[in-house]
Amino acid sequence: MMPWQMPRIRKKEVMMEYKSILVPFDGSDSSRNALATAHGWAASTPDAKVTVLYVAAVPDFDSTPFILAEEMSGMGRASEARFDAMRASYLAFQRAKLESMVSKQFGSADGFDLVVEQGKPSKVIAGYARAHDVDVIVMGSRGLDAVRGTLGSVSYAVLRNVECPVLIER
Repeated sequence: MMPWQMPRIRKKEVMMEYKSILVPFDGSDSSRNALATAHGWAASTPDAKVTVLYVAAVPDFDSTPFILAEEMSGMGRASEARFDAMRASYLAFQRAKLESMVSKQFGSADGFDLVVEQGKPSKVIAGYARAHDVDVIVMGSRGLDAVRGTLGSVSYAVLRNVECPVLIER
């Protein structure tokens, strides 16, 4: 038998049934690819849940620029209740933005759990994965603030700080 006549041997694909899939999402190309991969996995696994996690920046109302802006406006310092209301409004805005991005990609955000948290992205992602017993994290290799390279600092930090498998998508 000639080499080109040899039957091809295919590697047996092993697909774990991940029930809880976490996708850190920032709208970058690689995070959209990660979400598509997670969506495909969930579609082939009964009872699978995809959680899309957006980590929003933390507004720092005690920063020098914010305090200077308050003084220059003549409004004076806002109350803690006002700051709490602004934070809540900010998180609601970020959630609506996340829902819009996911809907744009899939036609609807139905079937996805959308979560918006604040903090340092790598810590929030790792903490969420531990607290919610996530089976796998599917994330982009580089975020929106990416500089040329293969693996971003957030991806690398998540890989080092979680116990579950992590798929890095380009």
